[in-house]
Amino acid sequence: MFEAIARLVFELIQPTAQLVILLLIAAGLLMAGWQRRALQAFALLFVLWFLYANPFLSGALVDSLQNRYEVLRGEALEELRALDEPGDPVYVIVLGASYTPDPRLKPGQMLSETATMRLVEGIRVHRQLPGSRLVTSASGKYSNYTQAEAMRDAAVALGVDPDSIHIQTDPTNTCEEARAFVRDHGTGTRVVIATSATHMRRAMMLFEQQGALPVAAPTSFVRKQNPVESFSFDDWLPALDNIEGLERAIKEYAGYIWDKRQCR
Repeated sequence: MFEAIARLVFELIQPTAQLVILLLIAAGLLMAGWQRRALQAFALLFVLWFLYANPFLSGALVDSLQNRYEVLRGEALEELRALDEPGDPVYVIVLGASYTPDPRLKPGQMLSETATMRLVEGIRVHRQLPGSRLVTSASGKYSNYTQAEAMRDAAVALGVDPDSIHIQTDPTNTCEEARAFVRDHGTGTRVVIATSATHMRRAMMLFEQQGALPVAAPTSFVRKQNPVESFSFDDWLPALDNIEGLERAIKEYAGYIWDKRQCR
């Protein structure tokens, strides 16, 4: 019950929810004939929209999350190769995002864009570590065909050896994914986490908290830099994408605090 209430409060304080609620209030005041109050509400709505939609607040919060860990390559991969032994392999886990178990589609086509990018990164790292094992994770909310199975089948279709894949079909969130991994493979196990760059800080904390030895392999970056065109006037304008990025960052910061206390 407490968790449900906490989730509801969290959704209500998200920027989009605030803007919608304020818009309804302003419209209600206008219809009731309270024009002055309605104008004040509309003015506040505009100020909040400009604050949330500008690239500076959103960009600062997103960058503080996604720039915390570098892309896994070079020396970091060499160190993992040195640890990868036949009796003690390095694991590469692809965290779940979302999917639609549409029977008309191939497994890879069922995955969301985020899930696909995570899987691609997981396969890339897995192939860089010849003795590693790939772990796909996440349950199926509306189907017996879970997301873990869809990602496994998509990986096999892309040439991954099915014998090198382990699946976790029970987890519904990152906390449960970390618990399931340690349950199946033990504490002190080296595991590369392939997940979204903005989600990596929380994922690393959860796997460490459960006793694993995680290594970050961030992907699905929200903000990217073009070295040829470092400045564009459009990047300075308010946009709905900035609100989406802000909400993602707020979700990760709030989720980090919540999971650190609840996932033990």
